[in-house]
Amino acid sequence: MSSRITVSPLRTLLLAAAALATLTSTPILGDPTAAGDPSVRDHAVIATVGSQQVTAGDIVTRNRDGFDELRSQRDQLISQAQHEYGSAYHELVQKDLQAYLDLRALELEAAERGTTTEALLGEVKAPPVRDDEARALYEAHKNDIHQPYEKIEGEIRQYLAKQHKDTALRTFYDELRRKHAIAATLQPYRVPVAATGPVRGKASAPITIIEFADFQCPYCREAEASLHAVLSRHPNEVRLVFRNRPLPELHPDAVMAARAAVCAGRQDKFWEMHDAMFSDQSALGEAALKDTAARLGLDRQRFESCLDDARGTLQALSVDNQAANELGINSTPYFFIDGLPVRGMLPPEQLEKLIEDELARAPPTRG
Repeated sequence: MSSRITVSPLRTLLLAAAALATLTSTPILGDPTAAGDPSVRDHAVIATVGSQQVTAGDIVTRNRDGFDELRSQRDQLISQAQHEYGSAYHELVQKDLQAYLDLRALELEAAERGTTTEALLGEVKAPPVRDDEARALYEAHKNDIHQPYEKIEGEIRQYLAKQHKDTALRTFYDELRRKHAIAATLQPYRVPVAATGPVRGKASAPITIIEFADFQCPYCREAEASLHAVLSRHPNEVRLVFRNRPLPELHPDAVMAARAAVCAGRQDKFWEMHDAMFSDQSALGEAALKDTAARLGLDRQRFESCLDDARGTLQALSVDNQAANELGINSTPYFFIDGLPVRGMLPPEQLEKLIEDELARAPPTRG
């Protein structure tokens, strides 16, 4: 009889990265992650050719580029694990803090009234579910439900009743917190990220959004609407910093597009090229990008010469790619709002809510 142990993906990542991190100081020529395995340390003999001994260090020396790439992957894994652990730790603290503050507010109110916490909670009443709101919820999602309203009406009402109850409880707890001067001062989880790159908005803006994006990524294109809405609504409070994160394994034209953005930026036309590429993601091939540059009024000869310099443009992109690797960013779009990490595209109303929350803090922390 065997037993099966289930380990969460995050825990697996953390355990692996923790093991790697403890080994990086071992002075060996081979992969530092192999420090626990004496058979592949630099002076370990791993083969013989006649009377000649071959060590692990000899093999590493023969393939420096390959082992350097492996170390880069190791560093990215460790960094990703550190950020995910920090975020998960902060999230758990936040969750338990809110539960504790609600409980303390309830206990203080119960003591003041000379009653029990259970009795107080029993006083919280939620409004009944109306027929029209149950029907409206069904109509909004019927294309995904694929069942007649009559068959799932009971489930819809249960769902709405729970929503009403949760909302009533939250309102009740918030009122008690205000009454008893209870407030959470824990700041959101933030990551320090250099605001390096093309900027939209005023340098004096108190809130900085740093975006890592891929010009061929469809979700990055969708995110443009949310960003434009926020920048238009808060021209003095929000600025946007763009950083390249092309993912060529998913988008074959992404690197070429990022290089084109670099070349356009050298003629002070980054944002014009940025907008043009996102408006037509089918025109990201080299020839199409050169046509776009001419249409935008760039010096075509300078642009084409820049684009032909693959080494130079890739070197310019390396700073952003290195930063993304250190942050463990392997999907786009990825945002840092004053250091607050946000993965994926957000609808305008959700992004606006995050901005309003940041504006409400005094002063916001620049990312």
